[in-house]
Amino acid sequence: MGQTLHPIEFSHVWKQYRLGSKQDSLRDAIPALLKRLSGRNGQAEGRADGLFWALSDVSFHVKKGETVGIIGPNGAGKSTILKMLSRICQQTRGQIHVKGRLAALIEVGAGFHPDLTGQENIYLNGTIMGLKRKEIDRLYDSIVEFSEIGKFLDMPVKRYSSGMSVRLGFSVAAHVDPEVMLIDEVLAVGDLSFQQKCFQRILDLKSKGTTIIFISHNLEAVQRICDRVILLDEGRVLRDGVPHETIAHYRQEAMRKQRYVKVWDPTGNFRVEDVSKDLEIASIQALDAAGQTCEEFETGRPLKIRVAYRAKRMIRQPAVTVTIERVDGLICHEASSTRSGRTWPSWEGSGTVTLDYPALNLSPNTYQIHATVYEGQNPAPVAQLGEPVYLQVTSSQLSRGAFHLEHGWSSEAN
Repeated sequence: MGQTLHPIEFSHVWKQYRLGSKQDSLRDAIPALLKRLSGRNGQAEGRADGLFWALSDVSFHVKKGETVGIIGPNGAGKSTILKMLSRICQQTRGQIHVKGRLAALIEVGAGFHPDLTGQENIYLNGTIMGLKRKEIDRLYDSIVEFSEIGKFLDMPVKRYSSGMSVRLGFSVAAHVDPEVMLIDEVLAVGDLSFQQKCFQRILDLKSKGTTIIFISHNLEAVQRICDRVILLDEGRVLRDGVPHETIAHYRQEAMRKQRYVKVWDPTGNFRVEDVSKDLEIASIQALDAAGQTCEEFETGRPLKIRVAYRAKRMIRQPAVTVTIERVDGLICHEASSTRSGRTWPSWEGSGTVTLDYPALNLSPNTYQIHATVYEGQNPAPVAQLGEPVYLQVTSSQLSRGAFHLEHGWSSEAN
């Protein structure tokens, strides 16, 4: 790879695991070695099909001061990347370089000794992260105050709840003044007020030039925090780019996959079926007051959303849901024909359904329109549009917040 130019560099990294085994550490590897030597390894374990690639030829770098999000479905390889960056496990092949003091929040309780108290673990964790005793002494009160678990510091960590462990772990990591910080979904364990405090602390570290990798299923948080987002699936990089585009692509892929369901037969086998085999959403159109297709609307103007469908059989008691979602993941409005009291006995052949907004009071931004059709009381959709329709909302007025609400001012002297 040559000279390392960035705090984090991943170059053509592969990681292989054996199914049914975990050998990320010496503690895991020794029993596995003894099993192989004693001949108790098992036939399946020695076969090539007992192996799988958790990562396949993954390459990326993170610049100094950059915050990069990694998103993707469960099992995509996100946590594996952080474990290799923090040297919990090694790559099978490829090169990994990390420069600078590293703080990692990967698993609840990672870096803590369960039999030691919270106070002792602050010193242990700080030492692991490269701090000297005097430095930890200086930071101790601030760490305790941030964690909000001061009265439990004399208790062994093994008695902590997952939320308490996260509080202590994040508090230490956030105070060691890291040059590189790795954050996994672990923050989802904490309560809402502590999550908000953690996010603010992450933004503070970001403003100081800390290099951050952030993994989360909270796409709104990823959009808010990250400068760049990498999309992983089945151990490969599908996309690497600006947050709103990468997140939109991820959502489209997720919706596309939801079109397919497993149908089990009496023998226990399954086949994959397309949920749109009975009804297809042919198109979604955003229409202005004149009924013309338009991709750009001004705040406060009328909007009609027309959904065209093709039924391949009779759909009994159809119900339609239309969702308007901001590109950062915020659902601004969901309109349900059922909740609105609008019902149809059945659909056959082709037709359209129109949702009418007398005034579109969304603030300027880019939005996605999704449509889903259900049949009767069945919660499984019979049709979804794989790719959303994009809508750009503009305004001549300066507006902040998610919505523009009509308002006026008045005053009177006392």
